Amino acid sequence: MVKVYLLIELLRAANAGDVSTKIRSIEFDACKLANIVVLADDKLVAQLDCTSGRDANAAVLTKITPIEGVVQTNVMGAVTPVER
Repeated sequence: MVKVYLLIELLRAANAGDVSTKIRSIEFDACKLANIVVLADDKLVAQLDCTSGRDANAAVLTKITPIEGVVQTNVMGAVTPVER
């Protein structure tokens, strides 16, 4: 499993709540949207839990980036949890 933390930047004209709702409605193939929070009028923070880094990459590039209103998606961190 890979946990990916995203900072999603929006157009000024976009509504952060609407974009957040659109992202929540996405059917991800091998990922689960763990959480998404409106940080500011033009910024969202999201966490994706994916089976692999390849699946995370596909989710960001093919599912989130094309959404209308999204200007830029930054990966702030990618973590592979270690079981003890």
